[in-house]
Amino acid sequence: MLAEKKMSLRQLFLFIIQAQIGVGVLSIPSKLTESAKGGAGITVIITGVITQLIILMFWVLLHKLPGLNLFQICLRLGGPFIGRLLIICYIAYFTLLGANVTLSAIGILQHWMMESTPRWVLLGLFSLMTLYLAREKLTVLARFFTLSSGLFIPLIILVGYGLTQAHFEYMFPIMEAGIGNILRGTKDTTISMYGFEVILVIFPLIDGSDKKKLFVVSMSNLFVTLFYTFVVVTCLMVFSQEQLRVIPEPVIYLVKSLNFYVVDRADVLFLPIWTITIVCSISSYIYSASMGLTQLFKQKDHKNFALYVKIVMYCIALLPVTPIAIHHLDTLAEYAAYLFIAIIPFTMMIGSMFIRRKEGGTV
Repeated sequence: MLAEKKMSLRQLFLFIIQAQIGVGVLSIPSKLTESAKGGAGITVIITGVITQLIILMFWVLLHKLPGLNLFQICLRLGGPFIGRLLIICYIAYFTLLGANVTLSAIGILQHWMMESTPRWVLLGLFSLMTLYLAREKLTVLARFFTLSSGLFIPLIILVGYGLTQAHFEYMFPIMEAGIGNILRGTKDTTISMYGFEVILVIFPLIDGSDKKKLFVVSMSNLFVTLFYTFVVVTCLMVFSQEQLRVIPEPVIYLVKSLNFYVVDRADVLFLPIWTITIVCSISSYIYSASMGLTQLFKQKDHKNFALYVKIVMYCIALLPVTPIAIHHLDTLAEYAAYLFIAIIPFTMMIGSMFIRRKEGGTV
């Protein structure tokens, strides 16, 4: 499973960015306005620091057990029974997140562009695109992620053009909500920036030293943090706080309101470009879950398992019909992220330190 050609550090940088930027970037300015108000940009920066601490925790775990990915570490620390149980749980987690991202993306597309298109049709289209990509080797995914990263340039230009309508006074006072509410807003931002946890799966498949890998992933997190900050601050300067409270996806509304003379609705250009990023994010979850199945059933290729993962994702995303059911799925994915990104890896990191000391003969 680890014999395939390795990903380069440059590809790793863009891979993590594509996996981390998702649906949340469109709605995060509205969510943060409710809690942090003018200090929403500070909230994003604090979230970036928290994410970096989690990345450091991941690195310590992976560095203590060199050459092993997440699923192999589960078996090493938990043994055959608990280890396999953890692998099954992580497979379910990656599948749930992929389904949740897919459902959220389809909801946005239906709201802004494809109101009459049935959900099952859009789910089918997303399934075809993501399955075709996720079945390939990691290096193929990395090449596609690298190629599609060029689309960030028009995304940044489209959002940045909104600064021509900026009213700087809308941001002030920055500390109006108070430091407590600014910190409380990190909850909404954190769940919008997950995706970096795929490093636990692909770490052994990257060409470079552990320190270089840490540096590159940290730079990816810095880019994502600055990108989110740029988006949030731009929306804060274009819309008043009252407007942001009633606009669910202010980024799309901002792009739609822009006048490019040649293009009547810039959001029609923005959404397809953004969709490519979502396809990359979903594909990374399918790949991670199928790699878990590969480890669980002791196979060498994840291609066949990717199909099964995608079928389950499709069914999960198809089940919620009412807004309440969709909200419950969001909540489930949120709490699952806290467990599988923070709590379990921290426990495994502590366990890896104990095992290393024991093997060294000091315990």
